[in-house]
This record gives sequence, C-alpha cells and structure tokens, in this order.
Amino acid sequence: MKKFWIVGHPLSFCLCTPVSNGAFKELAFDAEFETHDVAPDDLHLVMEKIRSGELAGAVTTMPHKTPALDLLDESSDEAKAINAVNLVLGHSPNGELPYKLKGYNTDWLGALGAVKSLIPDLKDKKILVLGAGGAARAAAYAFHKEGANVSIWNRTSERAKTFAEKMQITQIPDMRKWDGEPDIIINATSASYQPSQSTLVPFPLWKNVQLAMDAVYGKTSLFLEEANAAKVKHIISGDVWFLNQAAPLLEIITGNKAPLELMKKLTDEAVDIIKS
Repeated sequence: MKKFWIVGHPLSFCLCTPVSNGAFKELAFDAEFETHDVAPDDLHLVMEKIRSGELAGAVTTMPHKTPALDLLDESSDEAKAINAVNLVLGHSPNGELPYKLKGYNTDWLGALGAVKSLIPDLKDKKILVLGAGGAARAAAYAFHKEGANVSIWNRTSERAKTFAEKMQITQIPDMRKWDGEPDIIINATSASYQPSQSTLVPFPLWKNVQLAMDAVYGKTSLFLEEANAAKVKHIISGDVWFLNQAAPLLEIITGNKAPLELMKKLTDEAVDIIKS
C-alpha cells in the first residue's frame, strides 16, 4: 500500500484525509492518507521519508506550502509561479532510490473551478484577493490567467507587493482608500480561522460584488456573514474550493479520473461532522 501524509502545523484534521481515502477505495487504488502535525523545522524529515520510499508523497498545508519548494528537485510551472506547492511526490525513471521530489500546485484549479461554476466568464472581472499566502497567490494566479483585473491586499503590505510585482497585478496598500469597486472578493487570509474576527472589507467595497468566497471550511466566518448582509448573490465556502483542488490532486496521484460525486458526498459529510 502506498502511504501519503497530509502535513501542516497546527493540524488536527484535514478534509483531504477522509475524502481522498474514500476516493482511493472507489478507484481500487491501494493507497492511504494519514494526517500529521509537522513543525516547520521537521518538514525536511517528511521529504526524506519520500526520498527513501517510506512515503509515496505528501500534501502540504499551512505553513509548509512555500518552504517545501526549497526541498524539492523540481516543481510544476504553476507551483513556480505561485511560489507554493500543495502536493509532493517521489519519482525515479528506473525506480532506484533515493527518489527525486517533484512539487505540484492544484490550489489555483480549486479557486478557479469554484468561481467559474457560478461565473463562467472572468475576463475583465474586477477581483479582489485578500491575503498573500499560498492559497491567496494561487487564487490571484488563476484569475490573472483568465484575463481578470486582479488586485491583492494583505495586512503585511510588503508580502502582497512582492507577489503583485511578480504577477503584474495591482497591490492595494489600504482598502479604506481604494475605490476599485470589485465584482468578486476572495478571502484567503487566516482571519476566518481565528476565534475573534474583525472586519476586513470596508462596507462600501461590497457595492458591486457578485460573488464572495472564503477559504475556510466547516464553519461560517465574519467575512461570509458580511457578504450575506451586503446581499451578495453568490457566496462560496471553502469546502467548494477544497473539492475543486482535491479532484485534480487525486488525478495526479492515481492517473485516473476522480470520482467527483463520491468526493462531494464525502466532503459534505465531513463538513457536517465539523459543524456539529
């Protein structure tokens, strides 16, 4: 059986574990995911397990998506552009050890698939992305590829500025002084995971918003509650983003078409458990 780890810190649960394991069983693919809380200083030990063949690969979550890049032999073009990976696999042309490590990023496909399921044409749409971590950069990259007019904001302005310059998108130092009138707002900050949340988006910016999506799953957030109060037509929670990135991730691992209906059912069941 091929063993895969899901690694993050702190990490006690990840949707990827039950959903991917259920999909493996459906596909008769002899593999299993385990969830592991791995401190940043120990990430290299996980990569060594992949090189040795003890693990077939790993899914990386916060805060490992960007640091993992420095431990790889190669990465996909998307991962290089986003500067983050969410999947690392070991491979060798002739099967000899140690394995080479290759990183992939499917987070951008998750953001794109979730939004396009409701707004298929994103060309020239004004999209505001909140955050500058791996998920935020993935979303910004995806929408920029679609021809959208992408702007990015982060509490630490310099982080957003560096990525904005690389991608040639707009960086917003202060949303209170910005009159961009976005059509879509994506929240990929860590704010929604905090017990005590504060307003991110000044209320006037909600005026023309057609869609709001939060990366958080299994709970509501102040961001989504404010989107609802602003009567935003389309509101998407993070489980939809997750599902749209988990399917291509599974296809990279197995080489088979992902069983989407089953994965959606398992995702819904897992989210219900989290909420309860």
